[in-house]
Amino acid sequence: MSKTVSAWVDRVGGQQVLLKALEATRKLWLGGLGAYSLAARSSVRAVETLLRESKAMPPKACQQIDEKSAELMSTANTAIQRGEQVVRERFLRPLDFVLLATRRDIEQLSLRVIELSTEVRQLATSKAVPSTKPAENGDSPMMAGTA
Repeated sequence: MSKTVSAWVDRVGGQQVLLKALEATRKLWLGGLGAYSLAARSSVRAVETLLRESKAMPPKACQQIDEKSAELMSTANTAIQRGEQVVRERFLRPLDFVLLATRRDIEQLSLRVIELSTEVRQLATSKAVPSTKPAENGDSPMMAGTA
């Protein structure tokens, strides 16, 4: 192969080969510089684009977070409502058939017990003192004798 190259150099002339090699090297060097310059400009544009997009990200991210949280809240509310409905249907509705005392009923009964206790104490203290009066106000004879 070296014989072929040296024969070609002899045929073309040494100076022309050197000029062509020098020109090719120069073009290669300029092409490399051009590629470097193009890459540098592209990278600057790419970095600027990334910075612009990153500055726009917080509002977008906040919007996406708000949308996702609204969606999750809606899903949670739906699940809670479904759970409440199940409790009403399977637990509270059957209890409607059972007669349960309400808080108001219990308070009224407590007041009545207090009133009756007061009356019993009054009757007990009035019976402790001998009285000649017969029982009044529709008191039963059994009540009068058991004090």
